[in-house]
Amino acid sequence: MNLQPLLEAINDRNVVSGLTHNIYRYPARFSPLFARAAIETFTKPGDTILDPFMGGSTSLVEAIALGRHAIGTDINELSVFLARVKTSVLSKKAVDNLESWAEVIAPELSPRKPVQRHTHWKELGYQNNMPWRFRKIAEQAINHAIDLLDEEVLEAARCIVLKTMQWAVDCKKALPTAAAFREKIVDDARIVARGLHALRESVKTLGGKRGWAEAYLTATDEIDNVNCEALKKKRPKLIVTSPPYPGIHVLYHRWQVLGRRETAAPYWITASNDGNGGSYYTFCDRRRDDHDAKYFERLQRCFTAIRKVVADGCVVAQLVGFCRPDEQLPLYQAAMKAGGFEEFEKTTDQAFWRSVPNRKFYVWLRDSTKQTKELLLLHRAT
Repeated sequence: MNLQPLLEAINDRNVVSGLTHNIYRYPARFSPLFARAAIETFTKPGDTILDPFMGGSTSLVEAIALGRHAIGTDINELSVFLARVKTSVLSKKAVDNLESWAEVIAPELSPRKPVQRHTHWKELGYQNNMPWRFRKIAEQAINHAIDLLDEEVLEAARCIVLKTMQWAVDCKKALPTAAAFREKIVDDARIVARGLHALRESVKTLGGKRGWAEAYLTATDEIDNVNCEALKKKRPKLIVTSPPYPGIHVLYHRWQVLGRRETAAPYWITASNDGNGGSYYTFCDRRRDDHDAKYFERLQRCFTAIRKVVADGCVVAQLVGFCRPDEQLPLYQAAMKAGGFEEFEKTTDQAFWRSVPNRKFYVWLRDSTKQTKELLLLHRAT
C-alpha cells in the first residue's frame, strides 16, 4: 500500500483552508490534506467514514466533498453545531442572502446603542468575562439574524458572529475597536460564504454519487448506543480522527480574554449548552497523579465501543500527540489492541512524526510549557 501521499499530507504546514474548513478556528485542528489523503487511500466513493472525536469536523467535510458518507460524534455541543454548519449544502441564493445580511447589519452594530439582552444565557453565566461592548455588539448581530434570516441560514449567521468574536477577544492582549469589528464581520461573512459556495460546487460535481454527513452529541465510549441507522446499515470502513492527547492541555470549550480569564461565550453565541470543566473534554485532568491510568482506561473503553459499530478490517488513521512518548506510546498501542484494533503499519518510524505547525500545546511536565510532536498511528479492526 502506498502511504506516501498520507505522509506528505501530515507534514503539510499550510494554514488550514479550503471548502468550509476556515469557518471557525477550532482548537487542535488537523490538516484537511491529511483527512483527504486518508479517505482517498483507504476508501472508495459510497463508503462510510467515522470520526468519533470530530472536533472541527474536518473529516466530515472532506468525506462529503469526496462522495463518501460521514458520521461524526463528539461530547462538545459546540463541535456538533459546527459540523451542522460546515457540512450544510446551501443554495446559492441562501448563501448570498447570508452575505448580504452581514453587509446590512454591520453599520448598525454599536456598543452605544441599547440592545435586547440575552438574559437566559446571562443567567447561565455564558456571558461572564466578555468585554461589555463586544457582548452588546454580538447580541445586536444575533437579534438581527433572528429577525431577518430564514432558519436555513440562521446557524451560519451565528457562525459568522462566532468567527468574528473569536478574532476580537480570544487570546488577545489588546481588544480591537468597534469599527474594526464592523469591518471584520463583513470580511468573515465573505469567507463563510465562499466556503459554503465551494462546498456546494464540490458536491455538485459528484452528480448522483453524493455523500451525506450526520453529527451526534455523545461520549465516544457510548457510541454503540447512538440511534444512528447509518451505523447499522453501512458500517464505516475508515476512521479518521484525532482524540484528546494524553497529558496535553487543549482548551476546547472556552475563549481566553485579556490573559487567562475564560468565557463560555461560544455556547451563548451558537445557542448551545456547555456547563462542563476542561477535563470533561480531555478524558482526565492532566494534573492528576493517576492521569495515565485514567486516560488509557477511558481510551480503551472508547475503542471497544467503536469496534462494535465499524466494519471488520476498518482502518483507523489518527494523529496523536504525547508529552512523554517513550512511556505513553506503548500504553496507547496496548489500549488500541485491547479495544479490538491492531497496528498494521509500523508507525514509530521518524517519517510518521510531525512537528505541530503554528501551534503550541500546554504540556503538564514539571510545570514546563513545551512544543510537542504528533504521530500518525495506523490500525485495523481485528
